[in-house]
Amino acid sequence: MREYSTPAVLGGALVALFTGSLTNTIIGIALPTIAGELGGQDQVAWVAAAALLTMTAATPVFGKLADRRGARPMLMVSIGLFVVASLVAGLAPSTGWLIAGRALQGAASGGILACTNALVAGLVPARERGRYTGWFGLSFGTASVAGPLVGGLLVSPGGPGWRWCFLGVVPVTLVAAALVRLAPDVRPGRRAAPLDVAGAALIAGAAGGLVLALSAGGTAWPWAGLETAVLAALVVALTGAAVLRERRAADPILPPHLFRSRTVTIACATSLLVGTVMFGGIIYLPQFLQVVHGHDAMTAGLLMLPQIGTMILTSAVVGRRIVRTGRWKRFPATGCALLVAGLAVLAPLTPQTPAWQVALGMAVLGAGTGMTQQVLVLAAQNAAGPRDVGVAGSSVTFTRTLGGAVGVAVFGALITARLRAELPAALTAAGLPASDDGVRRLLGTPAQVAALPGPLADAVRNAYTGGLQLVFLLTLPIAALALVAVLAIRENTLAGAPAAR
Repeated sequence: MREYSTPAVLGGALVALFTGSLTNTIIGIALPTIAGELGGQDQVAWVAAAALLTMTAATPVFGKLADRRGARPMLMVSIGLFVVASLVAGLAPSTGWLIAGRALQGAASGGILACTNALVAGLVPARERGRYTGWFGLSFGTASVAGPLVGGLLVSPGGPGWRWCFLGVVPVTLVAAALVRLAPDVRPGRRAAPLDVAGAALIAGAAGGLVLALSAGGTAWPWAGLETAVLAALVVALTGAAVLRERRAADPILPPHLFRSRTVTIACATSLLVGTVMFGGIIYLPQFLQVVHGHDAMTAGLLMLPQIGTMILTSAVVGRRIVRTGRWKRFPATGCALLVAGLAVLAPLTPQTPAWQVALGMAVLGAGTGMTQQVLVLAAQNAAGPRDVGVAGSSVTFTRTLGGAVGVAVFGALITARLRAELPAALTAAGLPASDDGVRRLLGTPAQVAALPGPLADAVRNAYTGGLQLVFLLTLPIAALALVAVLAIRENTLAGAPAAR
């Protein structure tokens, strides 16, 4: 086996993880500019949703492929696919092509996330992996902050334009590929059973269908419409078929025996709940800072630093403690308790809430997230053993992403419902027609909201804040349930011997 530098290889994997995350955080600020240039206002929401859909569907499949073909080759495939997808999106002549590029980008991001975890598990002993949880937090946190800032610079007057949101990551991703290629090409023993293609298709269809139903419900069609009912029935049918298939397949994508482990099952359940809170509840804080407090996108990104900073800090500290002791359960338990505390601080939000209270709530949420998300992946991989380390890690990641998709859709629908319920009265008081079109005209960009007449702007801010209060109140019991779940998990001290592949 040729010599290699572990820091260089893992650095390349983390850079790939950074670029995969960056394209998801950079896109929000560029969407209005994209819609103005390419048209297709009715399709522009799918530029963001397409990537979430395919990332959710692809993550468990790539995790299984990493176990069968090796983490390094599958990570290289994911990175190559991401480069192609970024070129398609960056050179897109129409909204349809851009959506196709973003869908491909999402699948590649799912592969990068799953295979990066598997690569680390293959190169680093179980206990030593804790050291790298901080670097995972740093990669994700930096992308969260850099996305709005870089996106704002690219689409601002005099900037190179929105296409560089996608084209700009290509050279950085190629550098990541060159570093990952230095890793030893460890291939698992060939398995007699063929790849479970049918199971992969059913799982991807069920997960993608659920994300599609939640993303399109209330926007592309009514929640109570025939389309929602048909899609929901299809998701249930595909889920049932996937369960039956995985029980019968010789080498299933999501092995049922994996979920006989109490640690793996509870880690996935906790990850689902934490994902709902983390992505569903917290993602609306930047919008609160823009819509209610009137900050521009770049300033809102900077104001998120308390959350990102504590997430990075606690990830690093937790990783070092795990390396030193091999014990890990106390950290996700404390993290879930901090999520409950942070949501309690943010639940009473009003337009007049002082900046320090918002910053405190975000800091506590960030600390809870940093102590929880990657440790659950580590625990599941340790419980699963070397043969299933890829699919164990991707299962936890898959449930977290799925929880996030559910949270984003459901909580977004709650905020929209609150706006539509309260704003007609404001329109009537202003002597304007209280129609659906009138409400939609009020719900523009933060700059457009700020330009409204004072009473209407205040009505939008109050309604949005009321919806966000409801979101935080609903996420409180979800975070508490995650705490109860993680307390029930069985802790096994992490091994110090190198992980076999």
